[in-house]
Amino acid sequence: MKILLLSLLFPLASLAQLGLQTGALLDSGTTGGRCVPAYKSAWLPQNNSVAALWHLDGTVGNVANASVLPSGFTGGPTLTATMAGTNLSYANSSVTNLRQIITGNGNANDIIKATNNTDLADLPALTVSMWVNMAYPSGSNQRLFYKSDDNGTRGYFFVFRTDGSLDFRKVHSTTNMERQGCPISTTYWSSKTWHHIVITWDGTSNYTGLKYYLDGTELTFNVADTRFTGTCNNQATYGGYTTGTNGAGGFNLDTGYPFILFGVPASSGSNPSSASLTGSMDEVIIWNKALTSTEVDTLYKHQKCN
Repeated sequence: MKILLLSLLFPLASLAQLGLQTGALLDSGTTGGRCVPAYKSAWLPQNNSVAALWHLDGTVGNVANASVLPSGFTGGPTLTATMAGTNLSYANSSVTNLRQIITGNGNANDIIKATNNTDLADLPALTVSMWVNMAYPSGSNQRLFYKSDDNGTRGYFFVFRTDGSLDFRKVHSTTNMERQGCPISTTYWSSKTWHHIVITWDGTSNYTGLKYYLDGTELTFNVADTRFTGTCNNQATYGGYTTGTNGAGGFNLDTGYPFILFGVPASSGSNPSSASLTGSMDEVIIWNKALTSTEVDTLYKHQKCN
């Protein structure tokens, strides 16, 4: 299955332009999925605030150097591949109507990024949604996305750590804002081929404004949850977040720093210590606002295929 989602802001395109028929929104009690790609259509939550959408479709085979990956809507930001080798490739999705996916083998020098795009610069808030198919991290943390000055004073990044936790940081000049999730159970992670990951940030320096969602449901405090391993550090029961740190010193503008999905450029390679994604990604969306839990649930249930 292919779904990688990131969200930000853009004008709504018509369904006729997108070639997608309308359909009723799924209610929160729906368990089956519609298994559809994300378009700026009526079902997509906050579709007027989508800043970027990438289907990551292409001709099966190696991703070509300097090739441009199109936006999922008219006028949206594109991605560009900078390939030193042949470590990124398109493959057909196992779900026919989701077309292709991109697979990487962790090579730092093969990079896919949106460079100097004003629509992704200095967002007032953030939601990033994606579908990933990857092994449980071992050996090194895996980058899911990155937009920063090597963790200096600006930008943000999101990694899947070797202890099984999700870790987003909004870079500040003195102390980064950070929230680290509970370790995900290896049993749960291996129970699905594809996982839907969403991070939302409300634009403040308070870590409570940062939330993670895994397969449609938020990681919450003190809630029994079979998705996680044992008890979290500093938490009485399963589920939730292990640590949270408020940002201090303010944060500088991130204009001019690319948004990176694959690869680890030398300019961002030392901090944090992490490797380019080994695995597959699809359907990435970015919003310039924080989606609600209900909106994330709607997003998940429209995209899931089982």
